[in-house]
Amino acid sequence: MKIKLIKTQRVLAPTQITLAPFCINPYRGCEFGCLYCYTKLTKIAQRDKETLGVKINAPLILEKELKYRNVEKVILGSSCECFTYAELTYGISKKIIQILNKNNISYTILTKSPLIQKYLSLIKVNKKNCIFFTFNFSKEKIKSLIEENSPSLKRRLAVIREIKRVGIPLRIHIGPFIPYLSSLEEIFPLIKGLTTEVNIELYHSKMGSFFEILEKIKKVDEGLSKSIENIYRDRESYYNFSEKLKETTLQLNKKYNFKLYFIIPDFDKFYNSKITYESTIF
Repeated sequence: MKIKLIKTQRVLAPTQITLAPFCINPYRGCEFGCLYCYTKLTKIAQRDKETLGVKINAPLILEKELKYRNVEKVILGSSCECFTYAELTYGISKKIIQILNKNNISYTILTKSPLIQKYLSLIKVNKKNCIFFTFNFSKEKIKSLIEENSPSLKRRLAVIREIKRVGIPLRIHIGPFIPYLSSLEEIFPLIKGLTTEVNIELYHSKMGSFFEILEKIKKVDEGLSKSIENIYRDRESYYNFSEKLKETTLQLNKKYNFKLYFIIPDFDKFYNSKITYESTIF
């Protein structure tokens, strides 16, 4: 993947995600290659498919913005991976975290990268900080099919254990939950004892390359590809599946007692102000 150094005009961006009023994305694009990523459909992503943009001046711009903005909390990584492989070279996320710490601004980090382990001592500084760590598959073969370059499940579990040991508030994000590919029956035992809170965010067919996902699966199991496609063929099928998923999850959770947060995007539109990560299904 090509690396492109870019200068951004702003760092703090308003967001519809209800975890915080602002988000920060130190990079443009991602090196992990997840087929379901909704940012793949943006004009910039279509233009620079094989390019990772490094917002080289982001720390400087953030410091300037904080002089005239009253910010109490932000989200890190709403449309990028903050701890992508390029972070080892450029350290943009580290500098941003240090600035947020200096200004006593708390943050929720959305990530699936074990590289976050290098920064746990910084993240731990503010007790209000939280990590949402993505773990949405239980089999390496499936993960590699949908997330070609993402870190292994084994490495993710290792850093999840370390986050728990350090004592940083943690929520496992099973999202997107892709029907027939994401298995709660297999994921729940893997994360038992590592977290008390779990997001389950149902995949939306307007996220990323839906038909590319279907084609990838079709090469392995044509029947499975068709079953997934049928769930998203119309509104009724989609909501019927979501209700059954809730029912089976509640039953399964009697063994684990996780605090569950269920996110079901609208059938016609993915992100909107109705999506909330604070209300549970109980």
